[in-house]
Amino acid sequence: MFGEAIRNINDRLTIVDGSAGPGGELNRGYIVGDEEFAIIDTGKKGTIENYFEQAIHDKGKSADKVKYIFLTHIHPDNAGGVYRLKRLFPKAQIVLNEKLEETAKKPASVLRSKNFSFTKKEKLYFAIKKDPFDDLSRIEPDILFSDGDKFELGSTKIMTINFDSHCEGHTMYFSTLDKAMFIGDALNIYPALPHSYLIDQTGSYKEWLRNVEFLQKATIHYLCPSHDQYQEGRHIVPYVEDVLRSFNDYERQIEMAMSEKKYLTAEELAERCNTAQGIIWYGYYQVLAPKLNILAHLNKLIDEKKVQKNEKSKPITYTWL
Repeated sequence: MFGEAIRNINDRLTIVDGSAGPGGELNRGYIVGDEEFAIIDTGKKGTIENYFEQAIHDKGKSADKVKYIFLTHIHPDNAGGVYRLKRLFPKAQIVLNEKLEETAKKPASVLRSKNFSFTKKEKLYFAIKKDPFDDLSRIEPDILFSDGDKFELGSTKIMTINFDSHCEGHTMYFSTLDKAMFIGDALNIYPALPHSYLIDQTGSYKEWLRNVEFLQKATIHYLCPSHDQYQEGRHIVPYVEDVLRSFNDYERQIEMAMSEKKYLTAEELAERCNTAQGIIWYGYYQVLAPKLNILAHLNKLIDEKKVQKNEKSKPITYTWL
């Protein structure tokens, strides 16, 4: 039972997996350390928490050896298990980016108001039976960090690297000993599908591009996403470049769509581009991702003076200049 859920990358890096989502997205967290440990991302609520406990037991260590629970961000598929993990590992400190202090107090309501929301029509049309944000209640962090802060963890250090793009306060964690970068949702949601990046309206396409360039140039031996398989060595740069290429291809698709019709709404653009490129989203992502990503791309093109937003039209439309 636990064998398939718990896998070691090496003696200090462990994968903890649960059942995949409807689009194949992994429900994953990681354990870092040898004598004392950190958990990075928790998976969905009520799924893989016990696997973390078993993984620590398999290492011959007690629960009090888990020193930190690092969250890359507060979304239900990355932080939903934090409540039970805190009970399983009571001495572990929950660690969050300081930008998420207010979100942590009322995550469900903040995420619905600032990040995403589902209309009743969307819930019915896309058969969304359960709002994923219902899994989130107040999170009480023990430590709030600033970008660049470091944490001692036995033989390694964990460095924090802000990645405000998937959402505000999203953070990557870097284990210095193994040069392992834990990237959360920084690059993609679905395994081996580089077009499945997601840029939230509280995030920034500028930050996304800057940080993708950073990942291309950084010395990384292990690249560890929360929803895809980890990449190692020479496979890392091509993996990152594929995502960047998909971003640029989508932008070219927007230009093509606008050359065919002068005035298009964001929804029309997203539908045309996704259809042309065969992009499919699953579950609640089919509501969230198209409208969030198209707005991120349009904001970039507006800043570059390539696209005009026609705010007086109802509904709002966009035109290629």
